[in-house]
Amino acid sequence: MATNLRSTILPISWFLHIILCFYLIRTIRKVLYRIILTLVPCLILIFVGCRNLPYYQMSSIITVSLYWMITIRLIQLILFSPDEIHSFRIYASKFLWLLIPIVPCQSKNSIIFHVILAVVKILLNHWIFQWLRICEPNNSYGRLIMFYINICTGTFINDIQIVAVRLITLNKYSLLEFNDYPILSKSLREFWGRRYNRLVSSLLKEAIFKPIHHLPYSSALIAALASFFISGLLHAHVAVAGFGAPSPLPAFLFFLLHGCACCIETICPFTPPKLFGILLTQCFLLITAPLYAGLFTLAPSNFYEFNKPLLIDATWLPKVPVPDFCPNY
Repeated sequence: MATNLRSTILPISWFLHIILCFYLIRTIRKVLYRIILTLVPCLILIFVGCRNLPYYQMSSIITVSLYWMITIRLIQLILFSPDEIHSFRIYASKFLWLLIPIVPCQSKNSIIFHVILAVVKILLNHWIFQWLRICEPNNSYGRLIMFYINICTGTFINDIQIVAVRLITLNKYSLLEFNDYPILSKSLREFWGRRYNRLVSSLLKEAIFKPIHHLPYSSALIAALASFFISGLLHAHVAVAGFGAPSPLPAFLFFLLHGCACCIETICPFTPPKLFGILLTQCFLLITAPLYAGLFTLAPSNFYEFNKPLLIDATWLPKVPVPDFCPNY
């Protein structure tokens, strides 16, 4: 009963707060008042909405992430740029975009390419998922690589959605591609800024990086660190609320560490050759991955029972044989 009540009241509360922010709080000239009236209700709603969420379920991870993304968008529109948007329709579309990130179609890839890519990803994703499923949880580099492949191929749903949007709009619009071949990243800045989880990176760039970068006495380094700081808070909350982690610190440190590494890349006087840059980037990701990805690779077997990928039980899909060994290195 309490869960059903919360699932009804919370969305309404978020909706009302978003409306109040536009029509009332946005017009307040004193910045401190705007900060308090915008953020305090957000923090209360995040606290109430993320309490007692079931562990190891993607629905919990999505819930925490969505609440934080709404808050980040409010920080952009109400605290940093209160005078930028005067139309409620445009204001509301900024939040709707978090759920349906439609963008003008500028892709050079054909619809057929995305269909083929989706099929290949489905086969690989189901194969690696079944392999992860039968192996004991551990933090070995082999399992971390398997998980990396799993999340990269899990975007086949995104490819299917891209095909649908492009067909419906006659190639005028598309859906934002979640990833852009992150394994080809020549630097951490390229990985986080352009290739991996482009939904969150686009939001952080619009809502945190650009506004802070344009502040007096600010810089690109300060703005980048602020973006990774906010991202660290989001993922630290995911660790605690979605996985029951005893401490949010490792997840937070992962993103803070990567923020510092990106800043070092910025001031570094040389650019490594392309292949060396790719290798260096992926090695750094792999070495530091246990701080956050360990939440997934150490998750118990019911994590995979709760979060089966789409079509995993479809008998008409071909199945790639699963190896009979588990990487423990």
